[in-house]
Amino acid sequence: MKKLFRTIIFVLAVAVFIFSGYNILSYLKDAKDSKDVNQNIIDKAVEIHNTQDEENTTLLVDFDKLWQENKDIVAWIYSPNTQINYPVVQTKDNNYYLRRLLNGKYNIAGTIFMDYRNSPDLSDYNTMIYGHNMKNDTMFGSLAKYKKQEYYEEHPVIYIVTPEKKFEMNLFAGYITDANSYIYNASMNKEEQKKYIEDSISLSTFKSNVEISDEEKIVTFSTCSNSSEEDRYILMGVLREIK
Repeated sequence: MKKLFRTIIFVLAVAVFIFSGYNILSYLKDAKDSKDVNQNIIDKAVEIHNTQDEENTTLLVDFDKLWQENKDIVAWIYSPNTQINYPVVQTKDNNYYLRRLLNGKYNIAGTIFMDYRNSPDLSDYNTMIYGHNMKNDTMFGSLAKYKKQEYYEEHPVIYIVTPEKKFEMNLFAGYITDANSYIYNASMNKEEQKKYIEDSISLSTFKSNVEISDEEKIVTFSTCSNSSEEDRYILMGVLREIK
């Protein structure tokens, strides 16, 4: 009886090992495929010129070439010296690109996407952009690094380009919130907007000197948090057009 029990335990352990190994290999393959697809589109349509201090970064994006690859692309986001260098897509819901690459193939990394309720030209008060928290820091895997003040000070600005305009996203807050938080509401009145800013600054994992006027627009990046399946880490910035 003991021998049979040990045999069953051994078989189960081998099965778990094989299953875990398969999952790891599958994850690594998806991560590689995701990076390859993104690098291919960067090579075709994006030029980046950085200065040493990053203050005069020039981001040239050819949307005509991007649209040859995927007509759902509405913007490009770029954070110097990080892996954030991606197209942003938008479609009729917030599910399609959760686990799909730009080419439509299933992939655990998915694609960075804008909330379907937002205007693609970033003209809403708050534009929500979602991405997965990948373990290799791709997609929005690096956002949680903003939990440290020094990381914010090294990366205080993210660039956003649309077909019509170029923007700096001047970061002012980042924190953990619930997936069902009011911040995910599609629209806010003036009082809710004020509360959103005040709450975010008070909860932020880093401190910023960025000041925000009532007329300015906000962009919020959202990704899963490692603390809980129900938590999200969000990163917020005020949009300033680059002339």
